[in-house]
Amino acid sequence: MGSKHIPGNAPQTLRSAISPSLPPTYRPPMTTEDVPPPAAPSRPDRSARELALQAICLVGLAASAMLMVDYVRPPVFCADQGSGCDAVRHSVFARPFGVPLPIPGVLFFVALLGASLLGARERARRLLASLGLLGVVAAVALVAIQGLILHHWCVYCLTVDASSLVAGALAMSLRMDVLPADEPAPKRRLPSYAVTGAALLAVLLPLGFGLSRPMHDRPIGPNSPTIAPLPEVIARLQERDVATIVEFVDFECPFCRRQQEALAPVLASYGSRVRVIRKNVPLSFHEHARDAARATCCAEEQGRGDAVAAALFRAEDLTPAGCERVVRESGADMDAWRACLASRRPDTVLERDMNDARSAGVSGLPTLYVGVERFEGLTDADTLRASIERALRGARSDAASHAPQGG
Repeated sequence: MGSKHIPGNAPQTLRSAISPSLPPTYRPPMTTEDVPPPAAPSRPDRSARELALQAICLVGLAASAMLMVDYVRPPVFCADQGSGCDAVRHSVFARPFGVPLPIPGVLFFVALLGASLLGARERARRLLASLGLLGVVAAVALVAIQGLILHHWCVYCLTVDASSLVAGALAMSLRMDVLPADEPAPKRRLPSYAVTGAALLAVLLPLGFGLSRPMHDRPIGPNSPTIAPLPEVIARLQERDVATIVEFVDFECPFCRRQQEALAPVLASYGSRVRVIRKNVPLSFHEHARDAARATCCAEEQGRGDAVAAALFRAEDLTPAGCERVVRESGADMDAWRACLASRRPDTVLERDMNDARSAGVSGLPTLYVGVERFEGLTDADTLRASIERALRGARSDAASHAPQGG
């Protein structure tokens, strides 16, 4: 039987009659295989975030290298006298466990950059996120120290802290972007050797520039005093008719040694009109600072403390043998000095001095009080002389106000 041809323009009734079970608008039912998968949630491209992370690490690395130069030699990049950088660099937080703080900064950014090059597998992402969390916590802590304790801001330090915060946040955001084990790794936008080369430049350029600068120290510049109610430990040391200087020092601190160069000739010109009280604050990361401080305390018992202190500030050798040589040259009774050194007496004095430093809120060295004026960091001779003159006028006024009135 031959097939029938139904023309396309055949009446609807004829086509319905031929296929009575199919409605005119019939479509086959969709199966689960036909349903498209749901669209993945929109998030920044992984490669873009990795590139951003690496770029920010390079910024933090360069800033850390600049700070490292300023911590190991006379400052080059942030050298303004009395600046926030100067205050932070002189603070007790600048060298935890004796290590200049920028060194851990350099190591952190190198580690974070290295982890970002390990790929997107589970273990690599876990390491990257852990380092990122460490960076965020450290940055928050360091910003808090500057703002809440030191009350000074270091621009380069803030650059490092901001880089650590942002890079750490990006590192943690990449934790969930894990590449399945059976999926091939995508091609990197920036080859690993390019990132490594950029990191080397970020470190070597600041180091090369900074360390190539002449080692001659810049002249000590003016420093503005802080005038506030005196802490009780400083106020009780004031006397009438003389200007009282209370200095907190460390014999091995290079800034304290420079300060003495400026202070010594000024003191010599005033003689007995100025009274100096030295408070020893030997910092733990200075190997022989405590030896020098103990030697001075025992020399003080014989009235030779000032002479020994002046010599120790100039001495290159602050070992116990070097300190003993300085004391001997001062003409001290060496048997009495050694007996003192073997006792607990110098340690008791040092404990009292360090407690006084804490009570006075000393956060960096050198710190000087000239009368009611407080100076933090290096202070030039002219500024010191003007401050002493104001302290002398204040001491004379105080003495006049307490003088007995005639009848």
